[in-house]
Amino acid sequence: MAEWATNVSIEELGAWLEGGHRFAVLTHTKPDGDAVGSTIALVRALRVVCERSGGDPSRIMAHFAGGTPRWIGDVAFEDEYQTANVSELEALDPDRIVVCDTGAWSQLREVAPFLEERAERIAIVDHHVTGDGEIGDRRLIETDAAAVCQPVARLCARLLGSTVADLASEIAEVLYLGIATDTGWFRHSNVSPSVLRDAGELLGAGVDHARLYQRTEQRDPAGRILLMGRVLAGMELHHGDRLAVLRVLLRDVHEVGLEPGQTSGLGDQAMNIASVRVCVTLTETGEDPALTKVSMRSKEGDGAVDVAAIAREVGGGGHARAAGARVPGEIDEVAAGLVEAIGRALGV
Repeated sequence: MAEWATNVSIEELGAWLEGGHRFAVLTHTKPDGDAVGSTIALVRALRVVCERSGGDPSRIMAHFAGGTPRWIGDVAFEDEYQTANVSELEALDPDRIVVCDTGAWSQLREVAPFLEERAERIAIVDHHVTGDGEIGDRRLIETDAAAVCQPVARLCARLLGSTVADLASEIAEVLYLGIATDTGWFRHSNVSPSVLRDAGELLGAGVDHARLYQRTEQRDPAGRILLMGRVLAGMELHHGDRLAVLRVLLRDVHEVGLEPGQTSGLGDQAMNIASVRVCVTLTETGEDPALTKVSMRSKEGDGAVDVAAIAREVGGGGHARAAGARVPGEIDEVAAGLVEAIGRALGV
């Protein structure tokens, strides 16, 4: 099994990409801001490179599985992405495949049949501490980055012979989106000097922070607020109120008129409770056999819980302060197991 570690530099990865003729850019199922931002930025940069060399840039696209965020039409054009389809990817037969913001088979299920046996054509660009290194022969993994858009910004600059601060505004915007969303719009503990420097350079390239925030964050349907009320009303507190457990039930999602993909981020409110050190949000998926989506966050400080370690125990992964998994079992069964595991981490 290949080691989950960087084995290629940005310079080397840029040179490898420049030698390609047919490209596919992929990311994890149900892409978030960092996934969309990194893939669309790379598509835009590769299209410029392709056009400069006299190629056809129109076939360079991001391929998304599991649906897209409701705001994607405000940050990407329709001809820049499509629904991931294994048959179409195989027909494209790309000689350069880039997987952004993940390197885990568990997050690439829909495209796994295409990726298998193509490791020599695949480069992974990621920032998570765990992954399956055998997916791609080339790996650029920056675990100290808050968002994968940070190394992707430097990769785009390398491809375009530019600096991050001089990137075209349409590339800078989606990169800034990825950094902003993966840091909770600069509220989470992963905000660092490098995050603020990178964000500042992208702002200097012409990003309109207020407009981007409004288009992506301030556009919830009423049903999402109603769902939040139901989820918070059912919140459970455990282990001396240090663990908050939230459940997102499909019947509630449907009754308020939402789609399953519109339920992310509901656990943020529970983290505002002073005593809470860890929040677990459990979401029914409706799959058969039963599968529960798990999202975990933890606070910095003395005795901080490494939720990535807990996620790995159930087949997931992520970061020390934000991790997730898709766990076989009914929602209450999965909740019970996690309450016990997190209790041990809290020293209960």
